[in-house]
Amino acid sequence: MCRNGRHALERSAPAETLESLPVLRSAPRPRKLIVPVALTLLAAALPARASSRQQPAIPGPRVVLVGWDGADWKLLDLLLKEGRLPNLAAIIARGRTWSFDTYQPMSSPLIWTTIATGRTPVDHGVLDFEELDPKTRAKLPISGRSRKVPAIWNLASAKGMSVGVVSWWATWPAEKVNGFLVSDRAASILFDPEELSKSPALTWPEGLADGVRLIWRREGMPPYEDVARGLHVTRAEFDAAVAAKQSLSNPITGYRKILGATRVVGKVAVELYDRSAPQLLMVYFEGTDAIGHLLGRYAPPKMLEESDEDFGKYKDGIATLYAEADRILGELARRAEKDGATLILASDHGFRQGPDRPAFSSAADTAYEWHEQPGILVAAGPAVGHSGVRGRANVFDLTPTLCRLLGLPVDPAFEGKPIAGVSLRPAKAPVSWEGAAPVERLVVAADAEADKKFAEEFTKQLISLGYLTGAESSAVEARPSDRTGTETSRSFQNASTFLRERGKTKEAAAWDRKAHAVSTLEENQNSAAVWENLSATLYQIGHYEESDDALVKALQSGSFDPEVTVSRRAKLYTEGPKSREQRRRLVSFMRKVVAAYPRNDHYRASLGKALFEDRDCASAQPIFAELAQRTPPDPENLNLLALTSWCRGDRSRAEDAFKRSLAVNPNQPAVNEGLSLLRQGQPLR
Repeated sequence: MCRNGRHALERSAPAETLESLPVLRSAPRPRKLIVPVALTLLAAALPARASSRQQPAIPGPRVVLVGWDGADWKLLDLLLKEGRLPNLAAIIARGRTWSFDTYQPMSSPLIWTTIATGRTPVDHGVLDFEELDPKTRAKLPISGRSRKVPAIWNLASAKGMSVGVVSWWATWPAEKVNGFLVSDRAASILFDPEELSKSPALTWPEGLADGVRLIWRREGMPPYEDVARGLHVTRAEFDAAVAAKQSLSNPITGYRKILGATRVVGKVAVELYDRSAPQLLMVYFEGTDAIGHLLGRYAPPKMLEESDEDFGKYKDGIATLYAEADRILGELARRAEKDGATLILASDHGFRQGPDRPAFSSAADTAYEWHEQPGILVAAGPAVGHSGVRGRANVFDLTPTLCRLLGLPVDPAFEGKPIAGVSLRPAKAPVSWEGAAPVERLVVAADAEADKKFAEEFTKQLISLGYLTGAESSAVEARPSDRTGTETSRSFQNASTFLRERGKTKEAAAWDRKAHAVSTLEENQNSAAVWENLSATLYQIGHYEESDDALVKALQSGSFDPEVTVSRRAKLYTEGPKSREQRRRLVSFMRKVVAAYPRNDHYRASLGKALFEDRDCASAQPIFAELAQRTPPDPENLNLLALTSWCRGDRSRAEDAFKRSLAVNPNQPAVNEGLSLLRQGQPLR
């Protein structure tokens, strides 16, 4: 990376400073006293005031879009009822709400880029948390270079509207817009602030970066007193955690970093809005999702797996972080209301924070287990009539709605429609955004060592939150010469997941095969997730044998919970009316699993049950005869030995097995009944 603070644009354009933009220009002063405007406006310790605006707001339609990643109505409704979100309550009281349907995979880079572009992840190209350097093939954090289509801020800029973007996913290197853009690396939870202080291309105009860095130093590392409002920890515990520099791997330092990043994004957004009042402001908060992954296991109601001590320390952390997000939302809402802007609050997906949440921590690639449908959508302002009825909308509908609110044309490739309940400006003729909205992005000179540091920290934090297992962090230099794109194997499988959910199984299979083809080269080992996705796609198109083979490969490649994975597949073969074909598929699958894991008694018992249900008692009986010899004896295995022996006509052995089972557990009415029927000479039915 180049560290001289000046960079070319991907499209030819003059380098501009913050002072050169009329809407953000400082008052004239003697030349020798001029300092960067970003430094003076963003370093201000006093709260921002609308009276500090340099110029009056530009007339015309206005929108303030706020993103709370992972926000969920179950949690928000509870916090609203408890009075912890007064600003959101006030917005809802004058506006309306929707449940916000999204898509699989529920991955932040994909969905927030869909909201910015109106396009599917297959179309817009942001398909993973990471991308490959086209030249070195090293894995790097996802960037705007993976995005194939313009975003709404590009179109609005091209149409002469003023825009402001703060912290949106995949916006680094910063893009030239008619206003300001603070990229997602400027205040990200997933990066090391010390490395950020050296990073180029954080903002447009570039001079804003100095002010953002200063705000990070002032707001990004909250003191003990602020952390203690959310976590019930001692100062000694706080000091020890900070000294250990554990970041997101520790609840204390993780909460501190998330709280700090939330404050930085809020401070930057409010102050820049006060200076320029853009017609379109888009602000994204990552912390509302990250806090769930960090502390979701400790939130009420208490999970059996967590200690009383940890529950007492961390149970209020999520609610307190959301209260901070609500405070910032109130700052933006008051400005939007004053300027006649439509305020929209959205999330990319919901979050399992109730009793049904995963009974394990957010580690080892389990982050997606916490995501669920739907997300949230809230709107208030001149274009939104109040309604107490919660509606339903889709993530693809938001961009067309923004276009109609702002008087911008939609792209004919959009599949979403404007959301009902919002008063819209007259529709304009659709235009291709790719032809109408050029994307001019700062070009950063390659610096392998700096890129490596960024990538290592980014990967480390994704592992802490559960989005990666750790196997994905390494890259192999030897790459096929014809692979010149940025796609990772995970990006291919994410595309497959998206298509498969929509019933496009043949297209999904093609993406899965791409993922499989590159996974071993990319990760130094087979990826369980790649094999699982390929298996799911092959199953949907009826290639059951290949699907089972792929699933066994997933187990052997390190599937997070192999026995659950096997049970899920077995359930697919036993749901609904059981045909002979289904029973034989199950037997075939379990034979493959047992061949891969010959010492796993649970798998062998499952194979025996499948054989018994297929009335192949001759094959099932030896399995249970061997399992019945285990110490201590298992009543279930003994009962199945009895049934398979009864099935084969070996009544003496069946009676003996039933007796041994009852000796272990006398309270088995069904076994007593079976033993009685056996003694009466009844056949097994």
